[in-house]
Amino acid sequence: MAKRALVTLTTDFGLADPYVAAMKGAILSQCPLAELIDISHEIPPHQILSGAFVLAEAAPFFPPGTVHVVVVDPGVGTDRSVLVGLFAGQTYVFPDNGVITLIQERFTLEGLVVVRNLRLLSAGGASATFHGRDLFAPLVGYVLNGNPIRKLGPTPERYTLLKLPRPFGQGEDLLGRVLHVDRFGNLITNITRTHLQKRFSKLDALNVSCQGRPVSPLRTTYGQVEPGRPLALINSMDLLELAVNQGRFCDVFQAAIGAEVAVRQQQFIEGTDET
Repeated sequence: MAKRALVTLTTDFGLADPYVAAMKGAILSQCPLAELIDISHEIPPHQILSGAFVLAEAAPFFPPGTVHVVVVDPGVGTDRSVLVGLFAGQTYVFPDNGVITLIQERFTLEGLVVVRNLRLLSAGGASATFHGRDLFAPLVGYVLNGNPIRKLGPTPERYTLLKLPRPFGQGEDLLGRVLHVDRFGNLITNITRTHLQKRFSKLDALNVSCQGRPVSPLRTTYGQVEPGRPLALINSMDLLELAVNQGRFCDVFQAAIGAEVAVRQQQFIEGTDET
């Protein structure tokens, strides 16, 4: 095992029950020197897209050799497969349900297997409802002990990817969708800074609306509007975000994942100031 063995955990388990602790204990039983880092255990239950988003925004900041374990797995115990993949020098252990979609889009795939050879894991019988503890944890031990993933099983002919909405132009508008709602109630969209730069000549002259309701011209940060007022900005992920300063945009606008967001160049009329 490597001197420093980083393992991240992304689940929808929450923290009120024994599930996270049991999975951590199982990993440490396999790898006593593992450093366990929680990305999130507050993914909304069964929400694969949210798990995919949180994982993809956090994983790039970890060093090569990190093992990421993802258990957002509404199909646990069914015939869905368990996959182990290597993307850009990091290993991912995950159910074959699309949770790897954004990682797959952003990073180079260097190896992928579907787990078939369970005898290599030295694991007992796996519960049909808790693969995080009984299957994923032994897989982490197998990887961190320097074993090649190719021995776990064959490369799958195909694997599941989510069908994600893409921003598109319609008339004067660039239309996108909300991908994630964070704990502050901010809506994070699929519109990137690059999308805006390619579509519009000036980023400081854009108006944003959500589900047909005007939000604001594009701002730089939250404090540029009064508390309780909505705003739009490009956030630290380089994604268009809708927020209410010291409030919850999702509640004020009654908007959630999938809500439509439109961006349009401001129209200036000589002798007026529309900003």
